[in-house]
Amino acid sequence: MSFYIKDLLQLSTGVRRFLISEALYGIGIGLYTLVLNLHLLFRGLREDQIGALVSMGILIMGILAIPVSLLANRTGRKKLLVTGVFFIAAGNVLFAVSDQLLWFYAAQILVSTGLTLVETTEIQLLFHYCRSRKEEARAFSLMFAVFTAFTGLGTLVAGYIAEGAEGSRGYEASLLLTGLVLVIHGAVRAFWLPAERVGREEEAPGRPLSEGASKLTAPILSGTLWLFAVFMALLGGCIAMTGSFLNVIVKFRLDWMDDQVSLILAVGAILLFICSLMTPYVMERFGYHTAIVSVFIVNILLFAALYTVLPVWLFVVLFLLRGGGVTMLSNLLDSLLMSAFNEQERNLYAGMRSVFRSLGSSGATFVSGLILARQDYQLPFLATAGALLICGLYYVLWIRPVLSRRLGGSIET
Repeated sequence: MSFYIKDLLQLSTGVRRFLISEALYGIGIGLYTLVLNLHLLFRGLREDQIGALVSMGILIMGILAIPVSLLANRTGRKKLLVTGVFFIAAGNVLFAVSDQLLWFYAAQILVSTGLTLVETTEIQLLFHYCRSRKEEARAFSLMFAVFTAFTGLGTLVAGYIAEGAEGSRGYEASLLLTGLVLVIHGAVRAFWLPAERVGREEEAPGRPLSEGASKLTAPILSGTLWLFAVFMALLGGCIAMTGSFLNVIVKFRLDWMDDQVSLILAVGAILLFICSLMTPYVMERFGYHTAIVSVFIVNILLFAALYTVLPVWLFVVLFLLRGGGVTMLSNLLDSLLMSAFNEQERNLYAGMRSVFRSLGSSGATFVSGLILARQDYQLPFLATAGALLICGLYYVLWIRPVLSRRLGGSIET
């Protein structure tokens, strides 16, 4: 364990700068995540309308993902990443100042476009700064650890802002503060992150776009690419079934105030930080297959238990453990699946991953919104347990053999 911690302190310069700047992104997203649904409810939207709004946003992310992944090969991942952060900031400001459904959809389009730019480029850019596959796995988990820790801080701040202000002013203030934090974050990444190392194909400015696109899309016929993409759709649906409405579920199932909701989500973020930090160690200690299967089983049991009627204290404990389990599962799978592709394939896989994950998330979010509109705050947990069972079987039957062939022992060296 001590050697593992020492290795973490010897990461590449680009990785360290990326991780430090990730703190600002976490704070901004934490502010936004807690209050957006509550802000929309206060403005008069119903749960099913919010579900439709979020689903539309997720579908936009799916539509844009592959074009963005192709564009990243031409313009560079860093430029698109910074642009995406500014789009998210603009969307949050528009959410804060709007009170009509049409403007809410416009704000969601801005946020979804920004999230697409960020999510389709950030992992590849981070891996670009890494020196080995082992460092890739560690850097990914550390990125998520920093993100979740500071998301918790942002969530906690948002809860106290909402509690201390009258009516919806606290929600508006949190969304405006999100915009400011993300603008600062975008500027920091634009000027502080190292420039990308440019390969030969990217050095030829006169090369036709069609030629570059054809080379990039050549792997699209790969069965592995499609196999992994479908798996991402299943995993995205599992996470989004409850993940899109955590604040609403806790608030109304437990009948809690906003500051209490923000407190439990902040505590959950601390647990997510710990689980993210430990993910590479668990994988290196027990092997990725044993770790993934074990975490699948634990998550299925936790979600099934949360469906039942529980005392408040037990619900809170299991709810927090659920967050840690989902985080570890997502980190294990996301880092390993990306590492299974070479540098040329990663942009295209990132686009396909985003498309299919968006499709799964969109469908799950829409269904969850319909369930919550009936004031049923238990059924989404049971639905998630069933989806995780299907996802786990898919992994054992089809994903594991491919990972074994492509990675072999390289992930441990």
